[in-house]
Amino acid sequence: MTQFIDPRILYSQSPFFLDYIDGKNSTPEFFQHSATSIHRLAETRQAIPSQQTRSEGCDALLEYNQVLNASSRTTRNIEHLRDSKALCVIGGQQAGFLGGPLFVIYKIASIIRTAARLSDRLDVPVLPVFWLASEDHDFAEINHTRWLDDSGALRTISFDWEGHGQPIEHLPITEAVRDAFVEVRQKIPFSNAIDAAIFSPTDEDIYCTWHARIWSRLFADYGLILVEPRVLRSLAEPFFRRALTERREIQAGLALNASRLMKLGYPVPLDPSRSGGLFEIGEDGIRQRIDDSSIKMDLQNSVQFSADAILRPVLADSLLPTLANILGPSELAYHAMLRPLYERWDIPQPLALPRQGATLIPKASFDLLNSMGIEISETLHPGFKPAEVVKRLASEELSLEFSEARARMEKALLPLKDPLIQLDPGLETRWRQTVDQARHQVQRLEDRAIRADLARQGISVKNIQNLKPLLFPMEKPQERILSAFSFIAKYGVEWIHEMIAHSEPFRFGGRDWFEHQLIVLEESHE
Repeated sequence: MTQFIDPRILYSQSPFFLDYIDGKNSTPEFFQHSATSIHRLAETRQAIPSQQTRSEGCDALLEYNQVLNASSRTTRNIEHLRDSKALCVIGGQQAGFLGGPLFVIYKIASIIRTAARLSDRLDVPVLPVFWLASEDHDFAEINHTRWLDDSGALRTISFDWEGHGQPIEHLPITEAVRDAFVEVRQKIPFSNAIDAAIFSPTDEDIYCTWHARIWSRLFADYGLILVEPRVLRSLAEPFFRRALTERREIQAGLALNASRLMKLGYPVPLDPSRSGGLFEIGEDGIRQRIDDSSIKMDLQNSVQFSADAILRPVLADSLLPTLANILGPSELAYHAMLRPLYERWDIPQPLALPRQGATLIPKASFDLLNSMGIEISETLHPGFKPAEVVKRLASEELSLEFSEARARMEKALLPLKDPLIQLDPGLETRWRQTVDQARHQVQRLEDRAIRADLARQGISVKNIQNLKPLLFPMEKPQERILSAFSFIAKYGVEWIHEMIAHSEPFRFGGRDWFEHQLIVLEESHE
């Protein structure tokens, strides 16, 4: 069962994203192409990269995906990518522990669905590619997983690593990582052994290949192609040379679009004076930003360099025939700064397409909302207060009785105020404390009475209270906090495949490629 949710409810802190999916405020003009120019974009993209780079890149992709024991469909897709007519759809993310938050699943689902739709529309192979951002060194982003326990409390399991500051691609499966994995498996049991096997590492894995293997297994039937930056880094020497020698021009282009964003009232996601450069990976594995473009670097050894967050998509699109980038709300905002860079490199900027989103809800919770007449949109607002919902559900007669009792109690205590003050002015404070305590006790009694009243109606107050951490944990959308692992453990993987197969377009501003689904789940049984 699937419904759709207005994205304005969940992404209110992403104004550029909301205006872009609505086609408002000149936001589409920050990008070279739109869906109306898809055929022209495809023709220009098919000529880039060169056939030699395309062939060498496919060799590297094939070798890497074979290490992952990729499906035969993935292997065929890589072979299709050698064809000069073939294109791809790319999205990327860091290697979050055990797959990271739910939105990573949604991003990959969007990549797969978009590639299939564009392939049908253009009548050429368009292949799905997931870029595992293993160059990143933000360890705090990837070292944990979060889920709700049976009581509805938010839980976290994390691990530490002495290699802080190094790219995640250097992280082995340490004892700390294994211990965290064992603990998660103990606390989040799987209902299906086949699904559990998706997440098991092999003896040969390091941290990143383990996580690439998870996605390769989970999306094997769709031929998803996995790639890490290190796989293609040896082909990037020309790009790195230009990035190093033209840094001032790159930053000037970034500053131009940053200024346009500010004039339209949008926040600038990245500082143009500190972006658009390279990192050097030292012998100790630490990435350090190259701040002086006059430094003579050993560019023949391209494996010692990596692109920063701004240059990474331009690098990827110089090495792969990218037709569309699948982007989250924050990514879309900083991709809006990139048009001058694509024009400088003479690379057609791919379509910027927002990833789909979703909110998962167990059927029992969904039925509870329906029985109470509560709209799901109400529960997704940051200001949603379950306690107020509980009071609203109480019988009018019970609420009136407590309201009258509270008024009588306060009226009964009021005559004591003046005589107490005359005896001792300090007793006024004690009188007020007594009134407050009496109100508190009446409130506690009312809460207990409401619970009993709702229990007679078959409604659990605890289940109502648990809606908040389930649907809006840590005051953020569910997809950004809760792990995909925990939902797959309890509900299996079929809901993911149905999300890909049966998605319907949710139209905003005449566009048909963004939606936020409400997906109702039933527990999986082996």
